[in-house]
Amino acid sequence: MQLRTTFHFKSELIRSCTRSRLGWLVACFHMAWFLLAIANMSPPSPAFADFLDHGGWSSATLFAGRPFHFTYESLPLKILILADMPSAFVGACLGLLASPLLQTIRLSVYAASYRAAALLLVISTGQWLLIGYLLQTHMELLTWGKAWLEKLDRHFALTMAIILLFTVVFVPILDQRSHMLGFRHPAVSFR
Repeated sequence: MQLRTTFHFKSELIRSCTRSRLGWLVACFHMAWFLLAIANMSPPSPAFADFLDHGGWSSATLFAGRPFHFTYESLPLKILILADMPSAFVGACLGLLASPLLQTIRLSVYAASYRAAALLLVISTGQWLLIGYLLQTHMELLTWGKAWLEKLDRHFALTMAIILLFTVVFVPILDQRSHMLGFRHPAVSFR
């Protein structure tokens, strides 16, 4: 009986989160931020991944195919990484649970970095849906919050379209800039 009640609560929470317009707005904003922050990093480096695949060592790692060293990343990316820490923790736990299966599927460091970034995006989307839902639940109790949520309901499609359009336009621009600037981690060590 207790297990059924717990399952029902979790399924209701998931359903409520996925129906929350503020939850989707926050999750969409996060997705845009995530993609823009990655596009702003150093360009993808298959050669660096190959170096790591063949036993090389570095103080940097790969994230979405791009060299990543927290110290040298932009402030927006650092804030994003810290804000997504709960998701990263869940992803690490899932990775540990799936490690026996993942060991049978040998991916290059380059491919694995994309898989890890995609997994983080999916899990963090759930995190931000939950945060948006909780924020919406709180705002529904306040007079100004209800008025703001009503405006959001009226302009939801337009707001989402603007965020998505902004993302589609600026990710390639930042990515092109990233390729022009090249590798930007001057003090990263390699062995």
